[in-house]
Amino acid sequence: MRNILSARFAAALAIPIVAALLMYSFFMNTGSVSQSTSKVIHFVNYTASVNTVQAETGWTMTQGVSRSTARLALDDARTVLIAEGTPGDISCIDFSTPNACVLIAELLGDAVVWFALAPATTESLLTRLALPPIVDMLNGGDFAVLSNGWVIPLATPTKRSCSTPTLSLRDFMNKFGNEMNVSLNLSADKIDVVTCTAKGN
Repeated sequence: MRNILSARFAAALAIPIVAALLMYSFFMNTGSVSQSTSKVIHFVNYTASVNTVQAETGWTMTQGVSRSTARLALDDARTVLIAEGTPGDISCIDFSTPNACVLIAELLGDAVVWFALAPATTESLLTRLALPPIVDMLNGGDFAVLSNGWVIPLATPTKRSCSTPTLSLRDFMNKFGNEMNVSLNLSADKIDVVTCTAKGN
């Protein structure tokens, strides 16, 4: 969601350059290009709650690619087109209930390069989305790499909520591994809160 679309447009135009730099950094940090390329990496630069889905008859995902087209009306008053052939993932199938799904996408201008439709977090439909654990960070901590391969901007600072003290987000990750809840702020398109779900190492 965004009130100032010009800022989002500029960010969308910059994403291919940023993605290339971050992909290079990811490969160098893992120490093995062959191992890194086995992971599917998606650089997310747009998120929004979905008001309505207008899908053409037969709109499905086949082998991770959109068959037919759909238009998504979003709660920031924007409408995006999922064109035929667009790669993506759909885990939310409730298209009849407003704001039941959240769009996570990589945009190039107004074009959707890749997308996911995820079920909204029940208690905060319009403001937050629960995400998989963070497994790595890129660009000096500006971006989080999630366990599912999504790369999403991190807020500065990112709040660490836990009874066990930690010195940094990296320390938090090392202590708790996958035992964390990650929260995306939909108005900022950034992860701004992580919460431990165990005592840690």
